[in-house]
Amino acid sequence: MNTWTIMNYELRRLFRSRSMLLNMFLLPLVLIFLLGASLSGVVGVKEADEIDPVRVAVVNAAGGEAETSAMITAFLEAPEVKDLIIADKTESREAAESGLRTGKYAYAVIVPSGFDEEVQHGERARLEFILGKDHTDNLVAGTAFDNFLSTINYKQSAAVALGPEALAVPPVPAETGAVVMGDLNNGGKTYTASQFYAASMLLMFLLYSGLTVTGSLFSDKENHTLFRINSMPVKGSQLFIGKMLGVGLVSILQCLAIIVLSDWLFGVYWGNRPGLLLLFCLLMIIASMTFSMVICLFSKTAASATNVITVLTVVMTFVSGGMAPLPDSWVNSIGAFTVNHWAQQAIIRMMLHSGLKQILPNLWVMCLICAVLLCVMTVSYRKVGYHE
Repeated sequence: MNTWTIMNYELRRLFRSRSMLLNMFLLPLVLIFLLGASLSGVVGVKEADEIDPVRVAVVNAAGGEAETSAMITAFLEAPEVKDLIIADKTESREAAESGLRTGKYAYAVIVPSGFDEEVQHGERARLEFILGKDHTDNLVAGTAFDNFLSTINYKQSAAVALGPEALAVPPVPAETGAVVMGDLNNGGKTYTASQFYAASMLLMFLLYSGLTVTGSLFSDKENHTLFRINSMPVKGSQLFIGKMLGVGLVSILQCLAIIVLSDWLFGVYWGNRPGLLLLFCLLMIIASMTFSMVICLFSKTAASATNVITVLTVVMTFVSGGMAPLPDSWVNSIGAFTVNHWAQQAIIRMMLHSGLKQILPNLWVMCLICAVLLCVMTVSYRKVGYHE
């Protein structure tokens, strides 16, 4: 009965505080919106960039319409090449170089005299390239013409090794494409910056819920409320449990508000496992409150306890990659020693529709962390106690 009375009192005290309501419910949503909107190009999986066609000047070194290479013409007329290269026949090398300087052309190809005859006689296929100003255009056009030359030289090598009959064998069409673009282990889904920072801010503010417990415990000491409570038939364990239940219920409401409102206002998708998501949030609340209780028991003032909890919360959020993108080697090594890492990785995987087998290891680690912190809190309370 005493536990429920203390819990009800704690709930009344928390809901009367306007600053608490703003910090716990409004501030996380504002941060999710600002970080998700401003860092949308930095965090998350980027979509593939579209390749713009490259205007290429094609110069026949021999000159004249009769000397035009039939092989080059057939290559440039292929539908897949037309999507990448816009070929303009140019009269001379000087005209092509002038067009490159003025920006009329992005790339130039010089076709040597007798190109087709040399290839037909088994000689190595060669072209001369003149690069333009844009690196991307150079890469696109150079890759296309390099593949053209590689295909011709490969056929020449096959004819030398296997005989002319090898060239007469038609290629076997593949039923499926050689390359399939997609994402491993997530059914082709990706996450956005808003999703990433929604998960990160949710976990960080759940960690901050421990500050509420710390402030309440030290407030009772400073206002001598603890002395009056101790004069009544109330056990210290009942006081601890009552305050933890009160703050825990508010933290659960905070968690639900962040998830529902971020989905409704910003379109944040939290995945297809809502029950598992709430379980991870509950474990995060337990870890936060037990961790803060341990620090509170060994701190002499509210300021020192608040500073320690605040610094450790910020450091753990940063090290786990929750504030800015960090190298995977850093996050998976140093970040693995933080509670944020295991919860955030699990939430991201739920957003990506990963399998249950990929999420369960994170769940077991979170359960282990909570069990260890609960044991440490129990031992610390028995040794130090909670009194004025």
